[in-house]
Parts: sequence; structure tokens; C-alpha cells
Amino acid sequence: MVSRPDSPRRAILVAAATLLTAAGFYWSYGLFPVWWLIWIAPVPVLWLAPRVNAWTAAGMAFVAMALAGFDKWSYYGLLHFPLWLKIAIVIEPAIVFALAVFFYRSFLRRSRPGLAVLAYPAVIVAAEYLVNLSQGTFGNTAYTQLRDLPVLQLAALTGIWGISFVVALAPAMAAALLNLEGKPRRNVAIALACAAVAVLAYGTIHLAATPPAPATIRVGFAETHVGPYMFPDTPAPTMSLMQGYADQVQELSARGAKIVVLPEMSALVVDKSQPQLMPQIDTLFEQAARASGAQILLGVLHVTEGVAYNEGRLYSPSGTIETVYRKHHLVPVAEGRTTPGTAISILPQQEGNIGVQICRDMDYPELARRYGKGDVGLVLVPAWEFGPDYLSHGHMSLMRGVEDGFSMVRSAKAGYLTASDDRGRILSEKLTLPETGFVTMLADVPVRHDATLYQKWGDWFAWLNLAALLFLLTAWIAGVGRRDRKPFATPAAEEEMREHA
Repeated sequence: MVSRPDSPRRAILVAAATLLTAAGFYWSYGLFPVWWLIWIAPVPVLWLAPRVNAWTAAGMAFVAMALAGFDKWSYYGLLHFPLWLKIAIVIEPAIVFALAVFFYRSFLRRSRPGLAVLAYPAVIVAAEYLVNLSQGTFGNTAYTQLRDLPVLQLAALTGIWGISFVVALAPAMAAALLNLEGKPRRNVAIALACAAVAVLAYGTIHLAATPPAPATIRVGFAETHVGPYMFPDTPAPTMSLMQGYADQVQELSARGAKIVVLPEMSALVVDKSQPQLMPQIDTLFEQAARASGAQILLGVLHVTEGVAYNEGRLYSPSGTIETVYRKHHLVPVAEGRTTPGTAISILPQQEGNIGVQICRDMDYPELARRYGKGDVGLVLVPAWEFGPDYLSHGHMSLMRGVEDGFSMVRSAKAGYLTASDDRGRILSEKLTLPETGFVTMLADVPVRHDATLYQKWGDWFAWLNLAALLFLLTAWIAGVGRRDRKPFATPAAEEEMREHA
């Protein structure tokens, strides 16, 4: 137990708690997240926070999360983010964590453990929701649980906000259990047990109760990014790559594929300098679709009339272009000169409604929710990963299927070819790294729309957290100026409180 505010032992404990939490967050939020680590990562800082002064507690939290934020520093360099933006990305979650720990500490020291364990997740969820309104959900706490299928099912009820909440609530309760004794500890233990049972029971039942799909469809994937085929921008390599993809379509359709999804931005097509290139590509794939009897979704960066669009062009077996979808949510800096689209593409099929999105569009719950409201049973997603994010970003799309009740197929350049169902289960997957020529895959994917509470009510749980945060702020302000009451039942803690008073 810490005995004096300036003791060497206190400094050692502060440093140890900070580094342990930093390491836990580093591996939890990293590009290759360890899903279970986030459940215990905050515990060292949360355990020590009530035992030190407010500035020290907030400082521990800020430094721990800031250190963890460097897990993606080199990755942000690959995205060509300017230095100020990289610093902002590191500092913002550090400030949020510091505030969450501050309020947790404050309420626990006032003998309000219930408010303490509520304040910590409420601050985190509220902040993540507000950031999402402008920047998307990349880095959200919920994405650490993509491999934790029972917890992942909460997305069907609450979206990602409920997952973030329970992931933050558990360590707050665990730390409170370490600091409390007697009836308060017993109450927190009962609440923790009830929350765990409720979450796991719902997740298990939701997984087991997956209804049979009224239809399935065989989807083909093809990808290459070898040498000049990474992103050709002149006619000769572009048409060579397009012919290669058309040949793969024929092979995949011969094996039963009814839809073939190709990657995002397979090539750059500029109408002004290459006026015949886009018509040649369209003719090639219209003929390929007619000959194969398969729909083909091709991603290109198309500059037409001086405006650049990141497009997904869907060719019909009838030999026509069925739809041209334009990406809504563009990558900052990297797609700074590209114009976002505004329309969605929902295509009625014999098997059910099918939708189209592109890569980063799947980072935004509201856009996917529009497809859920359209009773879409399958979403096709051309994508392009930036090297080391092929796992963390490549699997974020699984969450949208759980939230809005649809299956997904995602064909990513330099990443994964993935097929998943509406429970977030990966049905088939293949990694296209390292560069090995054409990589192909076939998957039988259910086409089924499953109505969810999140699809109907949207971000209701995030708003509930915002309301809870306002209530907590009111309760905290009402207590400002009061002398902290003893928060712990242990004699050592009481002695510490007297020394801090």
C-alpha cells in the first residue's frame, strides 16, 4: 500500500501501473489485436487511481494511452498523414482515457462505487461516438472483440457502442473489487456476474438461433497486385490486368460462381487523356459477364470530366452495366482529390437484395444501416488495404453485418478475400499476401436479411451513454467542494485517506 504521496514506492507503483496498462492497450488496439487483453489492460491504472491524487491518476492514464497510441505510428506514415494529424490521433484517446479515470477515481473516493464503474465506460463510449460523427469508427474499442463471437452479437442490439461499454465496464468493476470490501464489494461482484451472464447468454443464443438462409449464392474472388498491377495508370498495363481479371472470371464461373468481386481501384482511368480506355474496359467486362453468366463487380479510380470517383462498376449477365457505385467515405490525405459519392446501390436479385459498398464505407455504421433498412441480405465490398492493416481494418466490416443483419463478401487488394455471415462468422478467407500472382477463392454465401434492433433504433445506446454522462457530470459538480469520504473499508486505505486529506 502506498504510504506517502512522495514516497519512492509510490513512484515505482505509478510507473509500473502506467507501463502495464500501456502494454495492454498497445497489444489490444494494435494492428494485430489480442482480443482478451483489453478486458484487463486498464486494471493497473484503475486500481491505483483512487490511491493517488487526481493529477497523478489522470497523468498515469494519459501517458499509458499515449504510449499505446504509437502502435500505429508507422502505419499512419504509410497513409501519408501529416505530423500534426498523427499527433492528434495519439493525443485524443489519451485525453479521453485520462478523463474516464479521473471521474472513476473521483466517484470511488466519494464512496459512490456504482457511479464510478458507470462513469468510466460512459466517458469512453460518449467520446468514441462523438469522434465517429466526423472521423468514422476506426480504432473503436468494439473492434478489439471481432474474434469474440458471443460478445460480438451485442452489435445486433446496440451497435458497436454496447460492445465498447461492456469491454470498459468489466475492468472498472474488477478494479473496484480490488479496492472495496464488505457490502460494496459484494454488490459490485453481483453486478459483474449478472452483466457477464447476460452478455454471454444473449451472444450464445443469438449465434445458435441463426435462421436458415432462404438462398445461397456462390461468389468468386480474384486479386493480384504484382509489380505493375498494383495500380496501373496507363492503357497497356491496365488492359493487360483487365484481361487477366476477365480470364479469372471465366475460370471462377466455370466452377459455379454467380458473382465475381474484384478489388478496389484496380486501375486509374482518366477520360481526358485516355478517352477510349473506359469504354474498352466496359466492353471487355460486359462480354465477360455475358459469356460467363456471372455478375462482375470491378473497382476503378475513374476521372471523368475533371472529377475523380472511386467506383464499383457492376456488370450484368445481360451484358450491361447494372450499377455504378461511388465510394462515400474517402481516406484522408490519400484520397484528398477524390469526390465522394452520395447514392447507395441496392439491387433486387432472385436470391434477395444485394448491396454495394467500397472499403472505408464499411467503417461507418450509418451508411451500412441504410442497406439494412433496404432489406439487403448480401453486401459486396471491393477494398484495398495499406499493408499492415490487412487484419485489423480488413475485419472491421464483419461488425456491419452483425449490426444490420446481412452477409458480406470483401475482396481486398493486398489483404484478405473474405466471406462472412450476419453473425460475424468468417465462412471462407484467403490472404493475398505476399505477392503471388492471381489469388482466387470461391465461397457459398447465405443471402438473408435478419432484422435487428440496431437497424431499427440506430445509435440509441450511444445516446443513452451521452445522457448518462450528463447525469454523472451533474452528480460530480454537485459534489465539488465536498471533502472526499473514505472510499475503502481497509484500515490501510483509511490511513492513506487521512494522509491525503
